[in-house]
Amino acid sequence: MALIRALADNIGLTGGLSRALASDRLLVHDRGRVMADLACAIADGAEVISDFRVIGDQGELFGLVASVPTAWRTLAEVARSGDRALARITAAVNAARRRAWAGIEARHGAIPGIRIADKVVAGVTCIRLDASVVPCHSDKEGAEPNFKGFGLHPLGAWCDNTTEPLAGMLRPGSAGSNTAADHLMVLDEAIAALPPAFRRRLMVTVDGAGASHDLISRLDKLASRPGHQLVYSAGWALGAREKAAITVVPAGAWQIAVDERGEVRERRAGGACGSGQCAHRACWVEEAHVTELTSLLREGPAGDQLGGWPKTMRVFARRERPHPGAQLTLFEAEDGWRYTLWVTNLPPQTRGWRGQPAYIDAAHRVHARVEDAIRTGKDTGIGKFPSESLAMNKAWMSAALIAATLLAWLKLLALDGKLARAEPKTLHYRVLHTAGRLTRSGRRKLLKIPAPWPWAADITAAWDRISALPQAP
Repeated sequence: MALIRALADNIGLTGGLSRALASDRLLVHDRGRVMADLACAIADGAEVISDFRVIGDQGELFGLVASVPTAWRTLAEVARSGDRALARITAAVNAARRRAWAGIEARHGAIPGIRIADKVVAGVTCIRLDASVVPCHSDKEGAEPNFKGFGLHPLGAWCDNTTEPLAGMLRPGSAGSNTAADHLMVLDEAIAALPPAFRRRLMVTVDGAGASHDLISRLDKLASRPGHQLVYSAGWALGAREKAAITVVPAGAWQIAVDERGEVRERRAGGACGSGQCAHRACWVEEAHVTELTSLLREGPAGDQLGGWPKTMRVFARRERPHPGAQLTLFEAEDGWRYTLWVTNLPPQTRGWRGQPAYIDAAHRVHARVEDAIRTGKDTGIGKFPSESLAMNKAWMSAALIAATLLAWLKLLALDGKLARAEPKTLHYRVLHTAGRLTRSGRRKLLKIPAPWPWAADITAAWDRISALPQAP
């Protein structure tokens, strides 16, 4: 907890929130300080507002801390102010992000690249859009039936480079998976959240449920701006025109796909020889292939079937052997392959490995990493909403997104090795929940970590790095 709170203070987040939530009233507890502490408590594992007392119970370490009722009142005040307060909070977080990313560059030399199979794309910032259903009690405002049950349906955008959330929208449970207006708003907020220097070369990915004509048109417009580069990858439906195109694809046009290690996706055949390292073609079965359908859909016998879509959009298909028990459509059952389609605006003349169909496929498949971000986000406040009021839960979600952001910054600014890749529950056990002893010496307070603790040196090094961050204004 002490590490997260110190990071929020030193990076300028607490000060920014204090200015964003400043009030003309005479208050005992600064509302920005309370909001920052609530985010720290969520990052530390708090699931309800009453868990905020984990900070207040350590007054000797943290000093004067607001009570649980004050935390409630802070969220209620943000809820009453509505979108204006949330916008001010977002602006404060974005300002702190600029300082955090500058620190990440100073420590690592650059912001982490985008991992695609066995390759890394450097110098490009990747935004991944996705929505998820959060089951809720029926008394909560906005909790409604949806395709997965009953609850709320938040939509978010995550930065794949740093794993931090960039924007989020808490929506009623019946909100559509491909509601274009919501996606466009979250996309714009996510781009605005990036430091200006990282907005010029972008990659945006969305799955088939979130893709829409309006979203792809907006992405195409953003990609056409002078001095900017944006490559998108979006899921695509397997319709009648796509099925007709797939049936006429020559066998030689299907190229073998690669896995997360950059190796071809194949398995041993049933009658293979005894050597698992052999190169006999008959001993291996190719499990997945990729091909491009653009020319068949634009220049085929039926004419241009993509007339209403951007000219730069390309359509790709992947076929793979289904896992046992998989449900196939009638079309897929005919030849035993399972098909997945997606579209991208990556130029056909792209050179090197990035322009190869196998890696274009791999670049789209890694969109699945956003599912990990959503899963860990649900361990950091997004999975449980504490109030019956939708406005209060929007304020809580704002604090939860700050919590997930602080954990991402902690790993990149202060931790190394496995801890720099650890998920929240691992960080709780190894770092944030470590017991310490508070002592005094020379009119100073000293927090001592037990030497036998396996990660004591990592905690000490992290504290030193956070303390050495440039002082925020």
